[in-house]
Amino acid sequence: MSSEEFTFAYKPRLMAPAYEFSLSENSLDWAVGARSGRVGYPMIRRIRLGYKPTNMANSRFIAEIWPLNAPKLTMQSVSARNIIDVTDHRTEYVRFLTELHRRTEAAKANCVYEAGFPAWRWWPSLILGVLTVGALLYVLGQSLFSGQYLLTGILSGIGLWFLWQIWNIVTRNRPRSYRPDAIPEDVLPNS
Repeated sequence: MSSEEFTFAYKPRLMAPAYEFSLSENSLDWAVGARSGRVGYPMIRRIRLGYKPTNMANSRFIAEIWPLNAPKLTMQSVSARNIIDVTDHRTEYVRFLTELHRRTEAAKANCVYEAGFPAWRWWPSLILGVLTVGALLYVLGQSLFSGQYLLTGILSGIGLWFLWQIWNIVTRNRPRSYRPDAIPEDVLPNS
């Protein structure tokens, strides 16, 4: 194991405590406000990475870590700075997760590595997105045939923006497994 220190901290909400993580020689150490714990690398059972943008953080990525002997741990690639702004920790986030994957693999952890939404959540998202696009196309057709060209233009612009957002979320979060030495780039921020 490397003697280099790997730490990561973020603040999910303005009035929430900071979430702090560090990688020691044999464990993932965590602290959330007054609560803290230590999880040995072999005790990590599942890691799921995903892309979950919000109104304030269009480039927010999430890592969920399920240890055997602790509650689910969540890491976000951004921190709340104030009511309308966030700090992007993309470089530190990618560096920390890459090293965590390397250490769980070296510890021979029986860990499952997943990317995207769980299938039970992804399929309804895809179906809802397709139905929404179908409804938008119907409204666009009706406005075009009735001669409402300005309305058609406005709806087309909004529809294209919406389609781009939904497509980005659905394609990045398709459910799949991956190897710890080949983390999918679409569920990690560009560092």
